[in-house]
Amino acid sequence: MLSKRFSTKYVIKQFGKLISPFSTQLKIDDMLNTNLNLDDDTIEELYEDTKKSKIMEISKDQIVRNCIILHNFNVRLKKNKYLQECLVLNPKILKNRILVLKEVGVESVGLFHITRFPVLMQKSVTKFKKINGISSTQSIMKTVFSNIGMKVHIPEEKLMKSEINMRIGEYYQLCMLYHKTYHVKLHDELFYKKKKMKYLSLSEMSKMLDVLRNKCLFDVEFIKQHEYLLNVDVDNVEQFLNEFKYVKINDKNIIEIIRMYPRLLLRNANEVKELLQIFQNFKIPTESLYTVVKALEMKKDTFLKRYMSIENNLELAIWLQHPRILLMIYLYKVVINRLTYMRRMNCIYNANVHIYTSSNKFFSRFMVGDVCFTAAGKDLTYILRKELGHDKVHVMSSIQKHPYWKYVPLIRINQTIQYLKKKFSIDDICKNIHIILYPMSTIDNTLNLLYKEYSLQGRHNYTPTQYLALCLYKLEQKHHFTGDGVWQTDMSVFEPNFLGDTYETHNLVDLINDDCNEVINLNGTAWLEHLLQY
Repeated sequence: MLSKRFSTKYVIKQFGKLISPFSTQLKIDDMLNTNLNLDDDTIEELYEDTKKSKIMEISKDQIVRNCIILHNFNVRLKKNKYLQECLVLNPKILKNRILVLKEVGVESVGLFHITRFPVLMQKSVTKFKKINGISSTQSIMKTVFSNIGMKVHIPEEKLMKSEINMRIGEYYQLCMLYHKTYHVKLHDELFYKKKKMKYLSLSEMSKMLDVLRNKCLFDVEFIKQHEYLLNVDVDNVEQFLNEFKYVKINDKNIIEIIRMYPRLLLRNANEVKELLQIFQNFKIPTESLYTVVKALEMKKDTFLKRYMSIENNLELAIWLQHPRILLMIYLYKVVINRLTYMRRMNCIYNANVHIYTSSNKFFSRFMVGDVCFTAAGKDLTYILRKELGHDKVHVMSSIQKHPYWKYVPLIRINQTIQYLKKKFSIDDICKNIHIILYPMSTIDNTLNLLYKEYSLQGRHNYTPTQYLALCLYKLEQKHHFTGDGVWQTDMSVFEPNFLGDTYETHNLVDLINDDCNEVINLNGTAWLEHLLQY
């Protein structure tokens, strides 16, 4: 028997790993045996037709939860051919169907009742009673409310008369309307006019209402505005509140967060817990989550795919530690569309994180040139903090002395800093901080020529700081120290000196590092001295 079941050659892919169906089926067998006490022969029937069997596609958590529900509500398991269809159902739906059937008077619910639930609810009240062995003189409405501990103040004759020519599903909706109007005072005229009929267990709704009022501290008006919360799985909500009881996001507790975004209660508590752990692992800023609570709607796999895509993108990767990164991930499709469009329009280097996540109106203004963003102060500060450390942000005041610091693309600044960090210490870079505004290729070319020139002379042994200072001097020497060296250019920085300085270059470097006032009097270097002030 076992050889037939495990003869399949395919494997299951889960979390990026290949898993043998042999081990997977053993786990499923164990869960069914443990929670439902099914024997091997009964379990074997579930695998008879491998092509039609969906049991291998069901998550472990769902199988366990559904098995527990079937066991706790004493569902008859005689017709095992319906078991697979029940296990495939969402646990909330499975539980709801069982409770509704019990509330309308079905004493012994079986797998058949659960799988045929939509069809049964279309039967007339009379036929439904006959199929399920309910007395024809028994009032469905009285049965429904007695099962949840409520009384109906309607004469018996009127109740029985109302059942005539009505379907059981419609009659249950009538009971729901009565309950919401007279018992819980949440009457909504649109409730009964919805085209799609939803069968919500009255007992579950009562429990959910109690949780919303007493644990979430929601008033009647708030519940009326968010009536969909009554249809949420109460067990999941209680687990959600218990799991995140001590969690605080930007000094807000979970109740305050839920009040801001009540749809959070629709999410599975375990999935939210996993997602929060991933946020922590990737060091997503807390303030980012506070502003984008909707991001908790994402599936774990969706978040990981989007994060990896942004991480592998040159233009977007620099924002991975920005407070808006979660918003970028949540608006991933919008961000990618804008990125693609800006690439085609050749303006990608002028964009910052705000452009990617702004409104369509603001983005349109950016594209037509009404607004221009390159090295905005707060964005450049973010890059300095990310690449150089929190204690080096003070160099921003020195950078702002450069006449063109606002017009250098942030992506280029980020690339230059990363390049310099491979060759120089952070302290060396900070002492010559303006060099981060210059093109990486030009810096690399200039440094190579400087190393070559002074290594051949053999009489100068400059420190890394001095080499960076000399490089910065060479970068601007050709441009009369106006700051124009920050623009991409093919001009060689080793052309004849237009400024006619009376000092040799190596003397200049020595004087710069010795803080000699004589440097200020050099032709063209007064600007450089000002530039290098720290």
